[in-house]
Amino acid sequence: MITSELKILLIDNSPEDRELLRRQLMQDSEYSYHFFEEETGRRGLEACETIRPDCILLDYGLPDINGLQFLAELQDGAHTMPFPVVMLTRGDEAVAIQAMKRGAQDYLVKGKMTPESLHRAVHNAIERVDMLRTMDEQQRDLEKKNQELQAFAYALAHDLRAPLRAIRGFGQILAEGQMERLDEEGQHCVQNILKASIQMDHLIDDLLSYTKIEHRAVRHEPISLDVLVMQIVRSLLARLSDREVEVTVPGNLPVINGDPTLISQIFINLLDNALTYRRPDVKLEVVISCEIEPGAFVIRVRDNGIGIASRHYEKIFNIFQRLHGEEMYPGTGIGLAIVKKSAELMDGEVWVESVEGEGSTFSVRIPQ
Repeated sequence: MITSELKILLIDNSPEDRELLRRQLMQDSEYSYHFFEEETGRRGLEACETIRPDCILLDYGLPDINGLQFLAELQDGAHTMPFPVVMLTRGDEAVAIQAMKRGAQDYLVKGKMTPESLHRAVHNAIERVDMLRTMDEQQRDLEKKNQELQAFAYALAHDLRAPLRAIRGFGQILAEGQMERLDEEGQHCVQNILKASIQMDHLIDDLLSYTKIEHRAVRHEPISLDVLVMQIVRSLLARLSDREVEVTVPGNLPVINGDPTLISQIFINLLDNALTYRRPDVKLEVVISCEIEPGAFVIRVRDNGIGIASRHYEKIFNIFQRLHGEEMYPGTGIGLAIVKKSAELMDGEVWVESVEGEGSTFSVRIPQ
């Protein structure tokens, strides 16, 4: 934000040009100025450290280093954000373009600038950098809050697990040795206690998985989908007590580049979603595929489950969003949110195509 008095650093070896800049800026009726002057680039860099100017008016043709070299060294200095710089040229358009690429906020041509254009250039340069600084502060604040949220999630999970283990443990003692002493209502209560404790344990696990994914560094390395997918499929099918599931995996899945943990989370949660939202009395069929597109690969998991209404296509990828009650289809409402977050961390996207009562196809596109 522009204050009522601005510190202006004039870096120009021409006393006449510096005098002209001072006179033109002092015609600004809205702000007052405090001027600092240097004749060389090196002295100008030193002045930046000591006076911290609100704006620098920088002549390109300095006697020791030119304006582009000055900008390069200014950026290499110990500055979290650049100073606002307006480059002053003799009309060389190529120099002006290079100056903007190297961090200058604006440029003016000597001999053609007016008091109005000078005021506008200075004010705009300060406002642009001020905006960048604000965004940088907001980003740091957001990162801090994310770290605090992650710490809170771990602490919450730890604090919840201790009483949860006690509840589940005592519930199992009652279920294993005391059920015959309880009437029908008491037995029902014990069963609900055990069921609720298991659901809470799953919720804590899923919440931690989501938190870990959101705060991990993303890797990129070759991944053999043949090996990865078969390991995940065998692990999931081993948990099932029936044989009413058929998972089709083509034998020629490609080697792709991506993060192994995130790719695994995508397959695990999409397959778990298919196993959960299956139609009763219908053999579940799941087909896995991966297509290579120009600059990307697309993972697809198709099932013949209950399907999803089109109005819910976006909603299902939000955390804790569920379309069915726990008594119908168990779950925590985090699985598809993990899929979406995993894809986004690799600059990808996820979407679903579905027909109610017939099944769904989940697609994940990841850039290569």
